[in-house]
Amino acid sequence: MANPFYLCGMQMPFHQKPVFWQLLSIALLIPALFSYLGYLPLDTGTDEPRRALVALEMMLSGDYLTPTLNGELYFNKPPLYNWLIASSFHLFGNYSSFALRFPMAVSLLLYGLTIYLLVKPYLGTRVAFAAALMLITNTRILLYDSMLGLIDITFSWLTYTAFILVYRFDQKRNYWALFLTTYLLTALCFLMKGLPSLVFQGLTLLAYFLYTKQFRRLFSPAHFAGIGLFLLIVGSYYVAYFDRNSIPPEKIVAVLFDESAKRTVVKFGIVETLLHMLTFPFEMLYHYAPWMLLVVLLFRKGALAWKRPENPSTDRRLLAGQPFVFFNAVVFLVNFVIYWSSPQVYARYLIMLLPLLFTVFAYVYYERTSPTDWRRRGWEGLLGTALVVVTLGAWVPFFHPETQQIAGLWWKCGLMFVGLGFITYHYIRQPEHRLIILIAFLAMFRHGFNWLVIPPRLAHRQEYKDSSERIARQSLGKPLYGYKETIGSDGQTDVNSFHIEVVRGEILRKTDRKLPNALYIADSATLSGERYQTLSEFDLFDRHPAKLVRFEP
Repeated sequence: MANPFYLCGMQMPFHQKPVFWQLLSIALLIPALFSYLGYLPLDTGTDEPRRALVALEMMLSGDYLTPTLNGELYFNKPPLYNWLIASSFHLFGNYSSFALRFPMAVSLLLYGLTIYLLVKPYLGTRVAFAAALMLITNTRILLYDSMLGLIDITFSWLTYTAFILVYRFDQKRNYWALFLTTYLLTALCFLMKGLPSLVFQGLTLLAYFLYTKQFRRLFSPAHFAGIGLFLLIVGSYYVAYFDRNSIPPEKIVAVLFDESAKRTVVKFGIVETLLHMLTFPFEMLYHYAPWMLLVVLLFRKGALAWKRPENPSTDRRLLAGQPFVFFNAVVFLVNFVIYWSSPQVYARYLIMLLPLLFTVFAYVYYERTSPTDWRRRGWEGLLGTALVVVTLGAWVPFFHPETQQIAGLWWKCGLMFVGLGFITYHYIRQPEHRLIILIAFLAMFRHGFNWLVIPPRLAHRQEYKDSSERIARQSLGKPLYGYKETIGSDGQTDVNSFHIEVVRGEILRKTDRKLPNALYIADSATLSGERYQTLSEFDLFDRHPAKLVRFEP
C-alpha cells in the first residue's frame, strides 16, 4: 500500500513546498546582488576609495609587493585583497565600480555556499540553507555591505571556514589537516587584514581544545607544522617586501598592532568601554535584523547550560545537546568578546561571526521550537506585520520628492507591490515555511531597493567623480601634484585621488616643493601666503574647496 504521506506530498502544489521558496530566493537574490553593483561611484563614507586607490597604484607602478597611497608607503593593511581588486580590474579591462566590487560579490556568494556545505552534514538541508541565506539577507549585508568593495566579506568567509574546519577535522581525528588548513586560511586572512586573523585562530583553538579536554593537541607536531606553514606564507611576503623596501620591520609591526588596538579599551578607557558593552548587544538587533531578533528563541531555562554532555544524543538541553550547534555557540561567544569590549567597532567587523549565531538560531527555530511556541509566534507575528507594512509602502516613492522622477516608477512600484504582496500572502498562509518565505521577501525587497533607493544617491557621489575627472583632464600634459597636506593626509581625499589617477594614468603624488612647469592641487590652508595662478576650482571630499593652480616665480 502506498504511503499516504508520500501521496500527500506528491499532490501538494509546488509553491507550498520549501524547495519552491528556496529556489525563488536564489533566483531573486543573485540578480539583485549584481544588477546595480556598479551603478554608484565610490562610496565616500567608507574605506572603499582607499581599497581602490591602493590597488590602482600597484597597477600603475607595477609594484605589487608595496602598497602605497599617493605614492607614499601604506602599512595599515597587507596587500592580498588589493591583489584581488587589481585582478578584477585586469579581468574587466577597466577601473569601474563594478570591477572594484566584483570580488566582494563573488566572495559573498561563495560564503553562503560554504555555510551551506559545512552545516548540512550536521544539521540537514533546511537548517543549512536557512543559515546561509540569513547571512546574505540580514539588513546590514543586504542593503549596505553587499554594495561596497571592502575587505570584510572575503576576510569573514575565510575566517568562518577556518572556524568550522576545526570542528570538522576534529570529528575525523585528522589533526594534520585541521592545523594545516586552518593556519593556511589564517595566513591568507593575515595578508588581508593583519593581526585579527591570529586572534581568531588562537581564541578558537584554545577554547575548543579546552572545552573538549584536548589541550595537549596544542603542543602536537601537527600544530607546530600549522604554525610553520603560517610563518612560511606570511614570512615569504615580508622577506620579499623588505628586500625591496628599506623599512625597519618594527615600523610595520607597530602600525599593524595600532590598527588592531586603536579601537579597544587601550585607547578609549574603561568608562567608554563599559558604556559600549551595555549598548552594543542592542545595536546588533537592528544591524542584523530581522534575524537577530530570533535571539528571543533562546529566552528559556537551560539555554546557556555549558557543561559538556556525556551523551549528546540523549541530552535535552537546548544547545549542549547538539555538539555542532554547541560548537558554533562557543566559538561565537569566545570571539564576540573581542568586539563587545572594543568601543569603536563597525558592524561589518562581525560578519565572520554571524553564521555561527544564525546556525544556532536556525537549528533552535526548526528543531527545538514548536510552531505554537509563544517566542516563535511572537517573532513571526512581528515580522508578518512588517511585511504587510513594507508591501503597502511600495507606493511611497510616488510621494517622496527624491524618487518621483525615477524613470519607470509605475512599473517598478507596481511590480514590487505585486511581488511583495504574493510573498506576504503565502507567509500568512504557510506558517510552516515562514522563515524561508521571509528570505524570499527580503530578496525581492532588495530589487526594490535597487530601483527606488539607490538612484537618488547617484548625484552626490557622481559630483566628486566628475569634478576630479575634470581636473585630471585639464592637467593632462603637465606634471600634477598634491600640494603639502591637501590630499592624502587623512584618507578622505582618496576618492579624488583615485578618479584623477585613472584619467591621468599615473600616481598623484604629494610634495611641498614648487617644481617648474608643474600644476598643483591645493586648498586655502596650503595656499596661504603663496603667489599662484588659479586654473580651476573644485571640491575635494566633503565639499572641501580646492584649486588647480600654477605657482608664480
